[in-house]
Amino acid sequence: MIVDSRHILFSPSALRAALSTYRELFPQKQPPGHLGPIIIRRQSPIMLGIQVQAYGASAYRELEMAESEVAAMLIVYCRKLKIPLPRTAEKAIKVEGDNIALIVSKTLALATATP
Repeated sequence: MIVDSRHILFSPSALRAALSTYRELFPQKQPPGHLGPIIIRRQSPIMLGIQVQAYGASAYRELEMAESEVAAMLIVYCRKLKIPLPRTAEKAIKVEGDNIALIVSKTLALATATP
């Protein structure tokens, strides 16, 4: 068995860019406003705390983003950047320090040799 596996690492600034893209494409998912700090609240399962300041407001309010939505956001951002992600590959996310890794794994078929 051969497994092709990649880690696509998202730094805090890349995570912010991915979230901005996600908010533009899916405005119904989060309230409008200025994007504030993004904090990794939990590592397993991953939970992000996203600070959003409503237009005209003086305070931020925190929204939570669950692991499944974080994964969807990273996949959407990869598609925007034209980073190839095989549809049939298994995808998972993992916290690595201040970064989040999108792990893409695909089992490759072995060619059988004829005697």
